[in-house]
Amino acid sequence: MASVDLSSSPWLIRVFDRVPLPLPAMGMSIALAYFLFTTLLALVLWPWLGEQLLYRGWQSFSVTIPIYVGKALMVGYLAAAACFGLRGAVRDFQSLRPALSCDDIEFDHWLTRLRHVPRVPLHVATALAVWAGFFGALPDGNWTFMEQAPPLGSGLMSFAQIDQIVVKFFLFRTVAMELISAFLFADVARRFARIELLDLEQVAPFSRRSLRAVLVLVLYIVIMSLQALFEPNPGGAIGTVIWMSLLAVAVFLIPLIPLQRRIDAAKQGELTRIRADIRRENEARIAGAEDWVPLTGLIVYKKEIEQVSTWAFNTPTVLRLGFYVSLGIGSWVGAAVVERWLGTLLGS
Repeated sequence: MASVDLSSSPWLIRVFDRVPLPLPAMGMSIALAYFLFTTLLALVLWPWLGEQLLYRGWQSFSVTIPIYVGKALMVGYLAAAACFGLRGAVRDFQSLRPALSCDDIEFDHWLTRLRHVPRVPLHVATALAVWAGFFGALPDGNWTFMEQAPPLGSGLMSFAQIDQIVVKFFLFRTVAMELISAFLFADVARRFARIELLDLEQVAPFSRRSLRAVLVLVLYIVIMSLQALFEPNPGGAIGTVIWMSLLAVAVFLIPLIPLQRRIDAAKQGELTRIRADIRRENEARIAGAEDWVPLTGLIVYKKEIEQVSTWAFNTPTVLRLGFYVSLGIGSWVGAAVVERWLGTLLGS
């Protein structure tokens, strides 16, 4: 993966290639940096939490520590996942070259678009993150330990808003990058996919990219489920789990639906041609022509084409998709069971 050129990608991606650390190590480093940032921010805006995170948290169990550790892990994971997804997408696109009908100049143009990542959607994602983080902290229902939200402009409210903005910034940008990549692959499939009905392995990188995007989103859901063990009221996060799961399925299908249509069109066209050949040779045989061709080969070939799936993935791909989606949902079911067990054990 180090050979993938991402020199024109956003700076949050380039930093991973400039630091000689593996992706997991970089993700953990970013998670630690975010936790320290949260602690220092709390010391400035909400000293009680800052002191708890810095001094008291490791001496006595508190629900606050696991929640903010979980948020730090989310930020670190999302930063690393964005780089992982883009690297894999570039590699999959490069492996598609034999299956595309475009020339080398057009291919390099689309590869550059993939590496560069259009900035406008990322700016929109950033704006949405600021909006969602700022207003998401305002409702009273989001303050589990308080009857009502603190006043706007107070240290506690400002801390909560900044914390939510940062988490949503990484989340929305990662989702935006996966959607940008998915739609780019969809455009390429619609315009340039060369379909060989008896050798669909050539277009397998489309499904590999889709599965990788699902994995990126589902693993975020798994990390979120860890907070269910400590969050007194995780109901708000359940909505995120639902829309993230639906988004994972959508990101999987976006590039594959245009490809499926291309395969189906090629299949129907080939079947039409074969039926015409069979009809012509049968008429020649009936007319007593000497140069008619036996129909056995055409009939066998017709059966092979009829058995070709119009979806560019096989059973293992479907099983992996089902496993990934169930992993995200199952992690929340498991977290709920463990949370109930802990509540019973601790008598709460």
